[in-house]
Amino acid sequence: MEPRRLCAAAGLIAVLLLIGENGWAGLWKCAQPDGSVLFSDGGGPGCREINALPELQSARSRSAPGPAGLRPDEEAASVVPLPTKQAGPPLSSRPFGPTVRVVPSLSYRDLPAGMRAKGWSIPNKGDITMAQIDVTYLPAGNGPQLSTDHHFMAEARDAFGAAVLAAARATQYDPRFLSVRLTMPVGSILHAGVRVDGPSAGVAWTVAVTSALLGDSLRQDVCLSGTMDSNLRVGWVGGLEHKIEGCHLLPGFREMLLPAGQSTFAITDKGMARSIKVTEVATFAEAYEITTGQSLRPAP
Repeated sequence: MEPRRLCAAAGLIAVLLLIGENGWAGLWKCAQPDGSVLFSDGGGPGCREINALPELQSARSRSAPGPAGLRPDEEAASVVPLPTKQAGPPLSSRPFGPTVRVVPSLSYRDLPAGMRAKGWSIPNKGDITMAQIDVTYLPAGNGPQLSTDHHFMAEARDAFGAAVLAAARATQYDPRFLSVRLTMPVGSILHAGVRVDGPSAGVAWTVAVTSALLGDSLRQDVCLSGTMDSNLRVGWVGGLEHKIEGCHLLPGFREMLLPAGQSTFAITDKGMARSIKVTEVATFAEAYEITTGQSLRPAP
């Protein structure tokens, strides 16, 4: 083999090995005051980073049986309980045509501790992948039916289920009439082995589902990072300084929304250096209006 080809092959092997090593990096196991365990993509008091795949696998709960017609490469998202019915205006169940939304998902990745201890490092710890969300109307009202492809792990599937219910609550739409599928269209060998985990794309996925229900288009120049809870509040996440690097990777992105209270001098400075405007948001309504240019409102 010629030297040039040999170098190219060696580089490709190194990239594939790096992907395999990094698939679960940046995930933290945090002991809670009540004795429970929370998995997060950001550290903090009582947290330690997970650096071994077996430990991550043993921490996962088994997937619930998926809806009929699930593709071989898909997994059912975690079963999400329907919200308790409350007094108020009736929920919408108006039919709509199949809708597709594509949103950027930011992540933070690093080498395992063992490799870092040997002096290995990667220049850019922030990454970005494009997630596709297909929203379909279920005439039988036997949903919500949620599924993901193999790129999304258990914690991300939990966040996805929470995002769908949050979108339904935000728009006063009956989630029993929703089928939602989350996939990652792979356009590069660099993303072929990517595994996404953690809750930090919750607000982005909630915006995507909501925009599908309301028929609003999404801006193509904004990244979002933050969790989404049942009260439609944007929650804190980790690795934001590095996630700006991920937002900068694809051309055309000019703004990054992050949870209120998390913008620091380092984050703002890095954003300016990458020509990325940093904007804090506390509520889903704020994030939705900035991302779509439309106000949050009930579905027709």
